[in-house]
Amino acid sequence: MTNIWIRSATNFFAFLRMDTSRVTSFNGAGSGTVNCQFYGPGSEPVTAPGNDEVFLFVPLSDTAFALRSTVSAHAYLRMDGSSVTEFNPAGSGTVNCQFYAQGTQPQVAPGNDEVFQFVPIPNSPVVAIRSVANPTAYLRMNAAGVNSRQGNGSGIVNCQFYARGTHPQWAPGNLEVFYISAVPTLA
Repeated sequence: MTNIWIRSATNFFAFLRMDTSRVTSFNGAGSGTVNCQFYGPGSEPVTAPGNDEVFLFVPLSDTAFALRSTVSAHAYLRMDGSSVTEFNPAGSGTVNCQFYAQGTQPQVAPGNDEVFQFVPIPNSPVVAIRSVANPTAYLRMNAAGVNSRQGNGSGIVNCQFYARGTHPQWAPGNLEVFYISAVPTLA
């Protein structure tokens, strides 16, 4: 398993942030807060205690994975795309966290909102992140206005619809494409 960060391809200084401070038990609708955090020029998230912008990449199969918080060993990224049935300029659906008891993790199973796939974008260095439970729902990160560090983060993270057989493209302003990078562990 590897620690990673996820950066917006549209706003180079905005990184995915997962606040797990209120993720203390299983909640069918999820809990916690997922939004963005600003990192200035020349800086990136590092593996350090309390860093909400670093995730543990948990492979679940050859093509599926989960993302666990490095702050809480119980909190995984959750994307409920069940209501994402058509394109919405503002996005839709819910992105938050889900609690898993010690020693357990998400499984590749129908309806599991904590399982994802990377979708490579041809001829580019970016990827899209698709829900396995709802394969027409893609992670969307609107980082407009994320131009300074905020303690509780800022921006909007939700989902966007892409019809089967289509996926996000690498184009200016596309909120569904991301840079992914391994994060070195500080000694």
